[in-house]
Amino acid sequence: MLLIAIFLLLLKEYNCHLILHGNTTFEVKRLCSEGVVNGGAVPTYYDWRDQKMVSPVKNQLGCKASWAFSTAACLESHLKIYLGAEEILSEQFLLDCDDTNTGCAYASLYQAYSQIVNVHSGVLREKDYFAYVHQPMECRWEGPAASKELSWEFERNRPKPVRVYDFHIVHNADEDDMIQLLYKKGPLSAEINAASMVNYKGGIDEPTEESCDPKAVNHSVLIVGYNVYKSKSGGRSVPYWIIKNSWGAEWGDNGYYYLVRGRNACGIGNTIGFGDVEENQ
Repeated sequence: MLLIAIFLLLLKEYNCHLILHGNTTFEVKRLCSEGVVNGGAVPTYYDWRDQKMVSPVKNQLGCKASWAFSTAACLESHLKIYLGAEEILSEQFLLDCDDTNTGCAYASLYQAYSQIVNVHSGVLREKDYFAYVHQPMECRWEGPAASKELSWEFERNRPKPVRVYDFHIVHNADEDDMIQLLYKKGPLSAEINAASMVNYKGGIDEPTEESCDPKAVNHSVLIVGYNVYKSKSGGRSVPYWIIKNSWGAEWGDNGYYYLVRGRNACGIGNTIGFGDVEENQ
């Protein structure tokens, strides 16, 4: 109990955000303490699509495995940003080989990234696994060889996952900090309440808390940018997030969603995360 009390006091005193790292270690620190978010200047508008660092929109179809699509999309972007590698990762692998058997149910980003880092050490490429069939199947990939006698031949023929070294989860993120993190680190996975997305046709969505409860997150997306809409008369200004969804390119604005920024709309800042595709990233 004493440790918990000290932990909460640190959060209050330093206005800290809780960052959960892989391997179940916990740290209390401000995002700025490692130079990740330091309040430096960022552009008014930034979109990782302009840098060609965002992979194509996919479609999860009738399976509610947005956790797999959000994490895979985030890693695809970070692989291109940090390693110059254009990879398409397998969501079907994540569904099939998830040892918690989440399947087509909703899962938290912490659970999703923990599986990727701590269980698989990465994600298989789509070309090295089976096609997406929007339902979990038996895992058709074996981990490391069970015995040293078999290891050489086994390892030679076994598809290797794209390595993911660690992951970072931020709870109750300040949206100004999110801008800094997005601009300096890359696209961010985010949990969200999808209630307002269901009937979205385009434009900037400005849901109320009553229509889209920020506490009732049930979907995961990828934040790829931010901007500010300004009316021609100059009388109205609306900051917003640029969000990649996984309901196909026919949905929304070619698969993208624009959500008002600065009021934690639909819980967009409740939980965000990303994975490290480089050691000591």
